[in-house]
Amino acid sequence: MGWLAFFALAAVVLIAAVAFWRKWISPWKDARELADAVVEQRPPRKFLISGNPEAHRVGLALEKLMDRRRELETRVRESESSVQTVLSAMLDGLAVIDDRRSVRLMNRQFRDMFGLDGNVAGGTLLELVHNAAIDRLAGEAIRQQQPQRESIELSRGGTEPREMEVSAVPLGENSAEMKGAVILFRDISHFRKVEKMRRDFVANVSHELRTPLSIFRGYLETLLDDPHQPPGELLRILEIMERHSDRLNALVEDVLSLARLESPGMELNLSEIKLPEFLHGIMRDWEKRFAAKQLKSHLNFPGTLPRLRADETRLQELIYNLLDNAVKYSNPRGTVFLRAESDGDSVRINVADQGAGIPPDDLPRIYERFYRADKSRSSEHSGTGLGLSIVKHIAQLHGGSVEAKSELGKGTTITVSLPVSAQC
Repeated sequence: MGWLAFFALAAVVLIAAVAFWRKWISPWKDARELADAVVEQRPPRKFLISGNPEAHRVGLALEKLMDRRRELETRVRESESSVQTVLSAMLDGLAVIDDRRSVRLMNRQFRDMFGLDGNVAGGTLLELVHNAAIDRLAGEAIRQQQPQRESIELSRGGTEPREMEVSAVPLGENSAEMKGAVILFRDISHFRKVEKMRRDFVANVSHELRTPLSIFRGYLETLLDDPHQPPGELLRILEIMERHSDRLNALVEDVLSLARLESPGMELNLSEIKLPEFLHGIMRDWEKRFAAKQLKSHLNFPGTLPRLRADETRLQELIYNLLDNAVKYSNPRGTVFLRAESDGDSVRINVADQGAGIPPDDLPRIYERFYRADKSRSSEHSGTGLGLSIVKHIAQLHGGSVEAKSELGKGTTITVSLPVSAQC
């Protein structure tokens, strides 16, 4: 009887212990495991906790917390993706720095501008850009809490210097947010180059116009002061004025031609050109010019040439300019060569002379307006200095290219490559 009572009591205690465990121990253990999973950002074994109403409510709260956290993480990822998309789409370089000028954020353009590796994640602005002027500008923006802007020339290694427009805009001016600044880098080297070309163009045109106009004015004053000049002197004056009138007219024509070629609405009048007949006609037109300088001419092309789809007037202007340069810079009794050949889907036309040649340092610049490789002979050669600029524009309008080769003392060859079927 005693043993039966003992076993009954033990059973009651065991049942009570199991019930206590299920209601008070196990739910809170599950709740702790659930909380650990939330903290460690791993999927929990379960959210639903039974046996204890308080533990059940805690489980539901943790489930809501987990869902809210996932939602916030998704929004953060979307925001970061949007920010990176915007930053990557920017053409300017951008860096965000804190008040100690440590870089907290940068875009791809900033990395490219300063040759930074894609793995670079931080560092100070000075360490990344290696330019004290930029670091000083950023410091002034943070200290004064006023936007700063400055044009700064950057030079890295042996590369050509670049001019940057650097803007520094302070952050956190009226709040307790992070102090610092946004630094924007805009490469304005091209704009400065174009601006310089425009200034040089105006200056060169003015210079080229000044000479003939001064001569006209001088001789007109002479004729007004003494209209009764001897016939021989009057003839000499008129011949000089005619020569400079021709030079002035050529300059105006070339400037207008270049302006038309550069205009956005420029259209080519394309037609099928039979190159053999076309080139023979050009050489006939130039016979007197060749003879005047005792030059021989040589036209060479293969037996068959494809028909070239091009603007005949512009193509003639292109070759005329090349021949004009060849005649001017050829030595007397030399030879001027005009050649054409097929090259796949293109036709190559080149003009060669046997003149003094062009120095290697000057060769890349011969297409610049008014540029003359031989400054000492510029007065002797009375061209406008626009011929090769016009050649290059006409070739590019046809989808082609220009190449120059020269050897001092042996002459220069200019080759124009044009697609057989140019599209306007």
